[in-house]
Amino acid sequence: MPDDAMGSSFAITFVDLVKEPDIRVRSRAGWDLGQSADGAALVITIPGGGQAHRLEDYVPAYDAANARLASGAPLAELRDMVLQEGGARHAAGWLVMLQWLCRAGGLEFPLVDETGERAVIVPQWSSFVPALASHLPLAGCPLDRFACIRRAGGTWVVESPLCGARVTLTDLGAFDAPLVRRALAAAGFLETGPPENDSRQLALAQWEFHDLLFHTHHRMGWHRDPAGGIFPFIGEIDPLPARRQPWPGDSIELPRAPDDFGWESFASVLDRRRSERYYDENHPVALKDLGTLLDRVARIRSSRVISIGNPQERSVAFEVTQRPYPSGGASYELEIYPVVDRCAGLEPGVYHYDASGHALVRLTGRTPDAERLIADAAWATGGQAAPQIVLVIAARFARVMWKYKSIGYGVILRNVGALYQTFYLAATDLGLSPCGIGSGDSALFARITGLDPVIEGSVGEFILGGRPRSDGIPTP
Repeated sequence: MPDDAMGSSFAITFVDLVKEPDIRVRSRAGWDLGQSADGAALVITIPGGGQAHRLEDYVPAYDAANARLASGAPLAELRDMVLQEGGARHAAGWLVMLQWLCRAGGLEFPLVDETGERAVIVPQWSSFVPALASHLPLAGCPLDRFACIRRAGGTWVVESPLCGARVTLTDLGAFDAPLVRRALAAAGFLETGPPENDSRQLALAQWEFHDLLFHTHHRMGWHRDPAGGIFPFIGEIDPLPARRQPWPGDSIELPRAPDDFGWESFASVLDRRRSERYYDENHPVALKDLGTLLDRVARIRSSRVISIGNPQERSVAFEVTQRPYPSGGASYELEIYPVVDRCAGLEPGVYHYDASGHALVRLTGRTPDAERLIADAAWATGGQAAPQIVLVIAARFARVMWKYKSIGYGVILRNVGALYQTFYLAATDLGLSPCGIGSGDSALFARITGLDPVIEGSVGEFILGGRPRSDGIPTP
């Protein structure tokens, strides 16, 4: 799929900017179009320590335009500077290089009217070229339902997963400027007419705003934000330890899993795996079952400390652990809180699983909130299951977000999915009834535990029952 397929397509080329004097062209901070160290080539220097890209032989005709690019000017003015110094051939070549710089993310486009700079267009897709709508949108023309406005530092940012650029404003009053509204309309930020009833609009009708924004922010090609394991907080914030601080209270030592895993093949377990919602009430979950399951799925096997950063400047010790299920970056931010309704050998209540000591700590008894959490889990199965244990999966968010930029929450959700499947396979092998569920009440979990939900909050729930009913009849 071409990288401009997410939003509206405009037949606009970079050269068309020559006709738009109100759209200035300016290099972004850290980007430089200049002369190589040996003086032989024109190069683009990319911020963040990136290597310089040699473009072509250096000629002095580029100097004046390159210098002016840092402060910004209309494209026609920049082109004419090269034209006067080096002729048509070099002017055409310089425009080609400037277009390459635009596709690489090195340009931004201030909108300047008679009162001064009103906004700045910052391309996010490599194919995006700014333009102005031919007509001023009607007064009251609203933003598209996928567009949003947010603060970023000292500016306002207008963005949409369907638009190939962001627009930054220092003053919200700039929305009323005709130049800004024409640019917003051309980029697709405004609802300029009724949607067409085509396959694209039918697809968009089924997307919710937050889902599409989340999707595009977690995939490459739709934004130019720093992304990945870049450790953005080194030197500012200390990383969380790999092991969660223990909860106060007496520990309940859990039985370990036996060394003999049985004779059933992995292929057979994988084939038998399914969501079981009906239980044999004569064989509920026992403490031995819970201990074996948690041992096989989530117990910390080992740990080590790695050094993050540049040893010449400052390095930070970051502890990672090894556990049976995979976790992005070995962060292992997930914590397991068994909420017990019925378990042979264990009192009802809310517990935390200590993955290091392989033990449980009881947080509360069977309170009304704990009962409501179990009832919510039953509701999530359409009332089919009567959960004996709900394994609430919580995340210590900073374990991931200290390392990953832009994709942190997406990494956490992927880790939850990996943990779900590991629970499924281990429970199936043990003859228990596993069932992952798709919704849960994070506010209720915060109230039960007293945890700040932006520091540690629930991100998944998994139901566990005893032996499945062989007749498939729902549990009363």
